[in-house]
Amino acid sequence: NKKEVELKAITNRASVANNSQSVFLDDISELARPIPALYDFFPKFPVGDGNHNGTITYFDWDEDTTAKAAAAVAEGSTFPESTAKFQEYSVKLKKIGDTLPVTEEFEQDDTLAAAELQNFINLNVRDERNRQIAVADGTSNTLTGLYPSAPGYTAPNEGIADANIKDLVRRMRTTIVKGKGSKFQPNFVAANSDVIDQYMLKKDANNNYMFDSETGLIAGLQVVEDNNLADNTLVVGDSRYARIYERPGILLSEGQPNGQFLDDAKTIKAKQRLLFLIREADKAGFLKSTDIAADLTALAS
Repeated sequence: NKKEVELKAITNRASVANNSQSVFLDDISELARPIPALYDFFPKFPVGDGNHNGTITYFDWDEDTTAKAAAAVAEGSTFPESTAKFQEYSVKLKKIGDTLPVTEEFEQDDTLAAAELQNFINLNVRDERNRQIAVADGTSNTLTGLYPSAPGYTAPNEGIADANIKDLVRRMRTTIVKGKGSKFQPNFVAANSDVIDQYMLKKDANNNYMFDSETGLIAGLQVVEDNNLADNTLVVGDSRYARIYERPGILLSEGQPNGQFLDDAKTIKAKQRLLFLIREADKAGFLKSTDIAADLTALAS
């Protein structure tokens, strides 16, 4: 028998209209953030409850008016007289915070995203804290960070052939310890990734790398890679004399300000109080290069 067969269109996934089936991943990828390098590196001292007015107070030598006068004394002659002056300094803890308003519907109906909100503002405070420890200048109620605290370095003309970052770091270290080595022993150099690469990728005339990148050292000093520091700058210092005083941890809380109760909303808040401190008499244990290229030019001249 002869039959007539009609070929129909193939059935595929598009044949199911409005198909929303999928494999759902039940997490949210975190935002990329800078590493808290300098915060992790420096020693931290907790500040607890008490009658301290949120203030760190200390006495220090007034180096501008202190004079060391010791000298040889001839028989029958008057001894020289030194001058010792001290000064009291006070610095208040600073506060870093962030808030995020959220509705009850969002928390109830989008629990996956809502669960990330506290972590989000927690890390926002952490990032700003790390930035201020590196570069904040103390204005507008900010910390006074490492870079503004360190005295500037003026590179001398020394005729160093093909002067590089290792030469600069070593000469900065020598400037710190010369005459002050009984107290200061610089142990770190802080810079951003591009500056460190400028050192690590240095090659000789035969295209061989000149420096061992596996040691994590530059001129014998530990490298602290912090990308809050600006390009073409670096800091050398003795980490024992830079301290972080803090109310430990980032505090998270919730509230309903400004009529949020009537709006079925609330505000998530994160905060931390802390202080980065290099005491006046300890600043001589640090130096910064504000223009690496210019300093290298000077060292080579």
